[in-house]
Amino acid sequence: MPETTNLLDVEDLSLSFSGVRAIDGVTFSVREGELFSVIGPNGAGKSSLFNCISGVYKPQSGSIRFAGDQLIGLKPHRIARKGIARTFQNVDVFPAMTVQENLLLARDGFMRAGALGCMIRIGRSAREEREAAAAVEHYAELLHITDLLAAPVGSLPHGTQKRVELARVLAAEPRLIMLDEPVAGMNHDETGEMAATIQRVNRELRVAILLVEHDMSMVMGISDRVCALDFGQRIALGSPAEVAGDALVVNAYLGGAL
Repeated sequence: MPETTNLLDVEDLSLSFSGVRAIDGVTFSVREGELFSVIGPNGAGKSSLFNCISGVYKPQSGSIRFAGDQLIGLKPHRIARKGIARTFQNVDVFPAMTVQENLLLARDGFMRAGALGCMIRIGRSAREEREAAAAVEHYAELLHITDLLAAPVGSLPHGTQKRVELARVLAAEPRLIMLDEPVAGMNHDETGEMAATIQRVNRELRVAILLVEHDMSMVMGISDRVCALDFGQRIALGSPAEVAGDALVVNAYLGGAL
């Protein structure tokens, strides 16, 4: 892809738990509008990396900059406010609430009306409610779940719940989306649909995506660049073809050519 400005810069990042290095001097960057994937076996440091970026863990050394701002030391909600949103390995939705209600939760950061305005629902409050409803409709349409807006999320299949979770992330209008194993637990058809959805979101919205996933076929098929980790260290970084053919990657955990 053409050279563009870096949105996320991770430099020489290290994280230890009781002397065990979960992340060991990892460096990489994610460009504006890029679909960037991180791969590696269980225990490679992928989830720990995500948790450092989102503020759940505080690394012992290194730097994480988003749009030039240092993230280390910030609380997760402050990082989210800067324009970073994430999904989780396990579906993180409110099952008793409808799809529409789940998506509306993501619009909270756009609401500025006070308590009185919200009670009488006129002026600014009414305008913000209309804007929130329109945004929910837009992202529901993009994820092909418009006809499910009134359905309780808990009544939907696993793959559809994953789409709801992604739509809720998009409704927050982030600049960077972190997807943690978005096709975990999906069958072949659901995986193909989600891969196509992620590509469509990336291309149509030009939002940067940082993806962690074990499905190598999916990763290599949709990513602009790939970073491979093993035992907390970066062992490869480049195009999908370059990483797939890297001897260290093949020998470390792929068990052969992709």
